[in-house]
Amino acid sequence: MKKFLIFSSILLIPSVVVLAQVLTFDQAVQRYRIRVQKDPKNIEMHQKMVDYAAKTNQMKVPLSIYQAAYKKQPKNPIVIYVLAYAYLANNQEDKAFPLLQQCVMTKVDIWQAHLQLARYFKSHGEFAKAIVHYENVRDLHAKSIVYRFEMGQVYRELGALDAAEGAFVQAIDHDKFSAQAYYELGQVYALQKMADRAIEQYRKGKKLDPDNPVVRYQLAHIFIDNDDGRNAILALRSGMSVDTQYSQVANRLKNVSSLQALSILKQILRVKPNNAHLQYFVAKLCNKIGEIEQAVFHLKRAKILDPMDASVRFLLGQLYEEQSQTQMATAEFEEATALDNVQLELLLKLAETYQRQNNQEEFTKIADQILEIDANQPEIHYQLSLYYDYQFQQKRREGLIEESEALSKKAVEHADRAVKLAPDVARYNLILGQQYDRQGMLKAIRFYEKAIQLDPQNAEPYYRRGLFMSNFTFGAAKVLLYEPELVMEDLTRAVQLDPDSAGAHYALGVVFDRMGNVQQAMLEFNKVAKLDPADPRPHLYLGEKYANNSQFQLAISSFATAIKIDPSNVEALKDYAFLCLSHDQDRLWRNANRALESAIKIRANDAEILMNYAYTLYLNDEFQRAVEYYQRSLEVRPNWEKTYYNLALVYERTGQRGLAFQAYEKVINIAPRSRQGIKALEKMKKLKGTN
Repeated sequence: MKKFLIFSSILLIPSVVVLAQVLTFDQAVQRYRIRVQKDPKNIEMHQKMVDYAAKTNQMKVPLSIYQAAYKKQPKNPIVIYVLAYAYLANNQEDKAFPLLQQCVMTKVDIWQAHLQLARYFKSHGEFAKAIVHYENVRDLHAKSIVYRFEMGQVYRELGALDAAEGAFVQAIDHDKFSAQAYYELGQVYALQKMADRAIEQYRKGKKLDPDNPVVRYQLAHIFIDNDDGRNAILALRSGMSVDTQYSQVANRLKNVSSLQALSILKQILRVKPNNAHLQYFVAKLCNKIGEIEQAVFHLKRAKILDPMDASVRFLLGQLYEEQSQTQMATAEFEEATALDNVQLELLLKLAETYQRQNNQEEFTKIADQILEIDANQPEIHYQLSLYYDYQFQQKRREGLIEESEALSKKAVEHADRAVKLAPDVARYNLILGQQYDRQGMLKAIRFYEKAIQLDPQNAEPYYRRGLFMSNFTFGAAKVLLYEPELVMEDLTRAVQLDPDSAGAHYALGVVFDRMGNVQQAMLEFNKVAKLDPADPRPHLYLGEKYANNSQFQLAISSFATAIKIDPSNVEALKDYAFLCLSHDQDRLWRNANRALESAIKIRANDAEILMNYAYTLYLNDEFQRAVEYYQRSLEVRPNWEKTYYNLALVYERTGQRGLAFQAYEKVINIAPRSRQGIKALEKMKKLKGTN
């Protein structure tokens, strides 16, 4: 086993450094040098030295020592840790964090490194990661008091009050003189609405820490949030009695009602307004009796006095939202989330606000932050599944298959997590069924059936199940697994439940089309177009059927409507442009040009789009650009005779007969019997004749 004996040689402090410091620090350094030589692995000693250096503003000394040691022994876990600790003491968290991660990856277990990492993740709201490292501290150093206390704080932030209670009780068992542990336990009891037990713990804490008003103000806030006005005012008066600014007036709150207390506190704050806790408390009282403007006034004062309190901004944002001042509400929520003491409740509220505003980009950022704190949020997983599913469909339309598959995987993962966390919510089962449906997986049926069981009056799971059954085949012959009667039973039931369900009529249209009943299918799709004017799908279907029936103007009109609804639908843009060029070129080629320009922006490497766009440039006498786009099309699809034929036409039109001849020759080599191949042969004969 490799031993790390380092400090007797590497961490000796140069005398020139020592002489540069003040005498008291010099003496401490000399003592440190002696103790280092005796016990080089004593981490506590190094921490004390760093703490002393930080206290006396002499951090340059330990930093220079540990940096030099790290250069010589970069894999030594003790060196790694003490350098990280020094960086933390010097407020250089960005440098400390990677070192702490490096330290815990070594074979030597240093529990202090896990403790510092737990604190790092706790301060950044990544509570799940913090718990992992606190548990490592427990396993490596079971006697630690501090990990129990801090773990209790994490559990409280997560709302796991029973676990928080257990952690604080253990902390007190190991140290009965920790006033803060009694206070924290009291606050947990207050949150559990156990007022008597909360007050009992506070009394124990006050014996050890009699002059601390802040913790009593904190208890007052918990009581008022629980609508326990009596105990809230008692706790507030207790805090004011030991607050030098208000001790003279605290007894004015003796034996008063909440309304009387509010009036008295307003009078007190007019004279002595500089206490954030009191301003915030008064704001809460005002809010509870409907004095919204007064509540906003006091919250603004509290925010100025304590700009780092996220909960103040949270309540202010909520009040702005109630007053329909959405922009101001969002600003408060966003500012609150930027603070280190942000709470899960606030993040959930901000996520809800972004959802209402349809600001999906910001929603996903906040959602990820929420799940870092508490992964067991089914609604967040559900909303993320919807978001990733929408993104999947967008990327698929753009032809970005690899990206779309990654998004589909995320959508499935979040839907699956939502169902596992809340299996009896119908819409969670429905979205998971849709995800498996899209992947052609038979287990989609199970989740559609569960959604029907949970919400039997909802048409959607019926028509989705029916449509899935009509799609599901097996074997090389593509034999339907489900009888058509079962499919129609589901679809008919869906229409019975909701005659105006566009989704149900769309599913019926698809099934009628598969059964060969095009006329009935078109009737259903026309219904969908009326019921849901924002759905492009029925227009796409109708456009295709009109085109197949040689009703080209109706087809062009249908595709134009689909594009108007969804300008990013590449297939609609392609089909529309093709019909314009094929059946109404003289009148509509410019429309085709615009449609293809839009399609190229979305799907830049589609050979067909590039070729047809080049043709519109040719029609507009933009010959050089036409050649460029034909060549781009050939880069994507090198052996496409249609593109070579059209390219040859441009060359011939511009008098480049040699290039035209070569392009026609290429067409014949690729597809001699195709329509373009036969025409190319005729063109080559003419070119030879003219030569």
